[in-house]
Amino acid sequence: MKLDLHTHCFEATCIYRPTRDSVARIVAAARARGLDGIGVTEHYNKNFGFKVREIAEEHFPGQMLIIPGEEIDKGNLHVVVLYLPGGLTFRFVAHPGYPRAGDFAAGIDASLHGIEMHNPTHDDEMDQEAIHRAAREHNLLLLQNSDAHFLSDIGKYYNEITIEELCARAS
Repeated sequence: MKLDLHTHCFEATCIYRPTRDSVARIVAAARARGLDGIGVTEHYNKNFGFKVREIAEEHFPGQMLIIPGEEIDKGNLHVVVLYLPGGLTFRFVAHPGYPRAGDFAAGIDASLHGIEMHNPTHDDEMDQEAIHRAAREHNLLLLQNSDAHFLSDIGKYYNEITIEELCARAS
C-alpha cells in the first residue's frame, strides 16, 4: 500500500471540524497522488483524525484508508502517534533534528517504532547519517512522509508498506 503517514489535514483545509465536503477534498487529494491511505496527524488533536475516518467510512467507503493520529512533543522530539486497528499504536520520530538542533537520538527509546528519513518540509535540516545510525541502533522503520500542510502536498512523499507490517511493529 502507498501510505503517507504524516499529514495535517486541519491546516490543509482550514476547517476545524471535518465535514463531508472537507473529507471529500482530502480523499480526492490523496487519490490524485495514487495513495491508498493517509495518517491524519494534527498537532495534539487525535479527534480530528478519528472524525475524518468516520466521515470517510460513511460517505467514501473503500476509497481511502484513514489512519487517525496526532503529532506531539516528546522531549526534544516531535513524535507522530498512529492509532491502528486492535488498539495498537505506532510511534515515529517526525522530522528528526527539527525544531531543535542537536542530538535528537538521545530522545529515542523503546516506545518508538520508526523515524522519518525524508520529509519535504524539513529535508534540508535532517542529518541522513544520524537518522540511519539511529534507525540501525534502535531497530526503527525508516519512513518518508509529506508532513502536508496543504492538500496539494499530501503524498509528495509516501511509504510502500502494509498495515500488517505497521501493526507487527506497534505496541
